[in-house]
Amino acid sequence: MNTASESSAQGTRTRDRILSTAARLFSQKGYEHTPLSHVAREAQVSKALILWHFDSKEDLFRAALGRTLEPYYIDVGDLSSLDEGVQITRLIDLYVKFVRDNGYSVRFIVDLIVRQSGPDEVMSQVNELYSLFRDMLAQAIERGRATGRFRADVDPQLDAALLLSTLDGMLMERFIGDEKSPINPEQQIEHLKQTVLGRLLG
Repeated sequence: MNTASESSAQGTRTRDRILSTAARLFSQKGYEHTPLSHVAREAQVSKALILWHFDSKEDLFRAALGRTLEPYYIDVGDLSSLDEGVQITRLIDLYVKFVRDNGYSVRFIVDLIVRQSGPDEVMSQVNELYSLFRDMLAQAIERGRATGRFRADVDPQLDAALLLSTLDGMLMERFIGDEKSPINPEQQIEHLKQTVLGRLLG
């Protein structure tokens, strides 16, 4: 006989499975083309059970967005001991790893940005995270300029924005998935690092 705590734990696991499934499907197909029946089939639950946990499809969508954003953080604790050039290449590696490890979630967010259909509080959180990463790049460039390691005429904000835009372009290219491209993604990232450092070091 199940205890109340076992029943509660089972309910939590079921809700988590529904959320992770919904986040994946919304990221792949978008909100409009992801019916609850499809989420139910993929999560191996009934549509009625989804509506028991969530009031509506929109409620599920918002909850999935919240779940998607939960792991979004960048661990920069080990950056302070590195020189500025290594800090920048490390930040690039962290960005690439983040995209690679959170592919479904990132695709979900990109889709929302393109469609301009995300809830305001979610878009605000995405913008905050994006700004934080850009600021970390700018701060590393500024420190390098201040110590004389980088060229005196670099513009930390402009160079950080350009670098991040380039990474965004690579992200989109990865999602488009041109399998016939002769460019290896890892080689592309290494070339970006060399180009950026060449620009900053002069």
